[in-house]
Amino acid sequence: MKKKILIAGIGNLLFTDEGIGVHIIRELSKNKLPEYVELAEIGTATFELERFIEGKDKVIIVDAIASDEPPGTIYKLTPDDLKSEKRKLLTSLHQYGVVEALESASLMGIKPEMIIFGITPKDYHTPSIELTLELKRSLPEIVEAILNEVAL
Repeated sequence: MKKKILIAGIGNLLFTDEGIGVHIIRELSKNKLPEYVELAEIGTATFELERFIEGKDKVIIVDAIASDEPPGTIYKLTPDDLKSEKRKLLTSLHQYGVVEALESASLMGIKPEMIIFGITPKDYHTPSIELTLELKRSLPEIVEAILNEVAL
């Protein structure tokens, strides 16, 4: 029996690249995914993340993560990576971020295998539902990385 997998897109769709997680979910929805894979547009409701991950064996989160690397840089992280020294460089752009949501879920006994794909944005301040050109160009690579993770 295959693992129940959730791919969750996080981000504010109204602020350019901040919505990369939601854009990725919409790109993934164009693919024929196995029945054991569920897609969820979480948006900025990270405080509800534990509701979505409960009962899943594996969770893949996609979110914009601030870094000094070029726009479109893809990080593959674990929750421990976000808690480590890297957290100073890679910080979620939401007030109640993924780290806090995962810690809350863990306290409730919800502990699926977790992978976080963090994508460096170019612009996350300008009101727009369009991604910057740099992130549009990165979409196929991000989608491929996630599909490879689902296949494992």
